[in-house]
Amino acid sequence: MSLKIMANERRRVYANYLLMFAFFGFLMKIVSEFVHEMGHVITVLILGGKILGISIRAEWPFALSYTKWTIPNPSYINLAMVAIAGILFEIVTSIIGQSILILKKNMHPTYAIPIFWLSFWTYLSPVVYLVMGAFHPFGDILDLVNVIAVPKLLIGIIGLVILIPFTYLLSLILRNIFSKIMDLSKASDMVSYFWALIYTFYIFVTIITYGMPIPPTTTVAFMLVLFIWSYICSKWVLVYISELRSNEKIRRVKYFKSLAIYSASHKKSDRKLNLAYTIIFLAATISVILTAYTINQYLSTYNIVIKTGIEIEVVNIDINSNEPSLNLGITIINPTSKNITLDRIEFEINLNNKFMKHHVLDSIPLAKPGSYITFNKVIDLPKDRMFTIEEAIGDDNWGWTVSGAAYVQTMFGETILRFKSESTCKPQVV
Repeated sequence: MSLKIMANERRRVYANYLLMFAFFGFLMKIVSEFVHEMGHVITVLILGGKILGISIRAEWPFALSYTKWTIPNPSYINLAMVAIAGILFEIVTSIIGQSILILKKNMHPTYAIPIFWLSFWTYLSPVVYLVMGAFHPFGDILDLVNVIAVPKLLIGIIGLVILIPFTYLLSLILRNIFSKIMDLSKASDMVSYFWALIYTFYIFVTIITYGMPIPPTTTVAFMLVLFIWSYICSKWVLVYISELRSNEKIRRVKYFKSLAIYSASHKKSDRKLNLAYTIIFLAATISVILTAYTINQYLSTYNIVIKTGIEIEVVNIDINSNEPSLNLGITIINPTSKNITLDRIEFEINLNNKFMKHHVLDSIPLAKPGSYITFNKVIDLPKDRMFTIEEAIGDDNWGWTVSGAAYVQTMFGETILRFKSESTCKPQVV
């Protein structure tokens, strides 16, 4: 009975620990976005500029936080400084956080876990910006290369230089955090699960966001293989770390035992050991191919999502006729190297934050590479919403907001391009 009580108590401790770990993970994600934007804010203020607004998005990298700012007569160097400031602030924050945790190994988990997560998120964001920037610049790196000719290869190398030591140190720190409630081998397993889950989570969110051009059953199998592969890779990293930190070299057989490939109660022959290595190698090879395919699909789609611009603004209002109407100016910007043909655009029109109408455009001209198209669309206003127009006339306040999503076919199938436009058009004759 006492053993059962101890086991239940241990599970309760594990559950509380993991809940605290997950809670701080989400909280520090928001804090890390704030740190990034503060890099832009402080740099703009130092350069004598003004901050017009800040938007924090916790769902990065699928939606980007941003800072609206203005600097009088900025030079190219000024623009480059503002563009890179967020990434530099995050790198410095991660270094400070990791240094604190390495020097204070006995820190209470209530403090150690949030510092770890802040160090992790402020490490992950710069690495993704820099490594992906070597192939498809986006966000701050895109802003940087647009004003200064920085070689993409150099950007990628800097990303790898940050990736390798930071991953190593964060793995050690995380193992130390988990070793507070479990033995070292289980703590090492938790680190492996952490990296595997983070990697699999982003692939999963990509699939949910953009869809996959394969059946659901194949997608599930694909996710399972990716998780196993990422777990094996992270386990190899932990074994390598242990070898560096121990005078006694860890045998490979012990590693495979930890993956439950072999039973501890049986002695395995060299033939079975070689077979296990072959299976693992084949699984890893297949997973690498699938991962490379997914990354290629993701980068291509992400390039379209990040670079394509859609603006829908109210350019004229006719409220004098029997059928009140809006004249919408629609612009589609295609800076990519491929033609873009949108299947449809679904959007909602609001006046002074009050709903006016939902509309769907399903006949949209083709946007050629490196160019943009503009066209107009006249839509009728519902008569039951005319009281909103009357309020706007009385207040002389005409804040139009058009927000929605466009749908385009990519390698992932139907992909969503979200947009939001604002204008202050008012009737010419009232």
